[in-house]
Amino acid sequence: MKKNKKILFMLSGMALMMAAAGLTAHNLNEDANATESASYILEKFNYEREQQIESTEKSSLPTGITGEILEEKTISPDTPMPTILIDGVAYIGTLTIPALGIELPVAENWDYTQMKISPCRYEGSVYKNNLIICAHNYSTHFRNIKDLQNGDDVIFVDAVGNESNYHVELVETLQPTAIEEMISSNYDLSLFTCNYAGNARVTVRCNQIEE
Repeated sequence: MKKNKKILFMLSGMALMMAAAGLTAHNLNEDANATESASYILEKFNYEREQQIESTEKSSLPTGITGEILEEKTISPDTPMPTILIDGVAYIGTLTIPALGIELPVAENWDYTQMKISPCRYEGSVYKNNLIICAHNYSTHFRNIKDLQNGDDVIFVDAVGNESNYHVELVETLQPTAIEEMISSNYDLSLFTCNYAGNARVTVRCNQIEE
């Protein structure tokens, strides 16, 4: 009887180890796919944006661009953010965090499927100084934002080349239910992702650098 229990415990332990190994392999595969997908989108986005910047035609938008042609000095806070369409998905710009060595495209709207490809706008606008960007906890997406320090640079460049520069002001942890606290801050830019356990949101608050 004791021998049978011992065998049962051993089998149970082996099953748990195999399940854990399977989950780890799945997560690593998702991470790799996210890295590859974001790099592909970033390359196409940067090319289309460069074409837009180099274009001398201001009366119409090049193929793939929606929204207004914007001059940085005349941007109204209520102006909708222009987008670049890539494979049927609209992207509003790129996010660069030098301290983490990442540059990523940012999709116009968030959903769980799109977040497997790139960070997404959760709410707000760069022109209203209330932009919130969310991303999965992938190694090349937002996993390491928890390591950012006060004063670290964050750069957002919109679809027509307008650049906004920020400094990190605060890194905090919010509960998943703290939606109002997330969206009602006085910070110009917020970035967030789930922690490794998936039970809280690591949130980075940034303010625009005054020129």
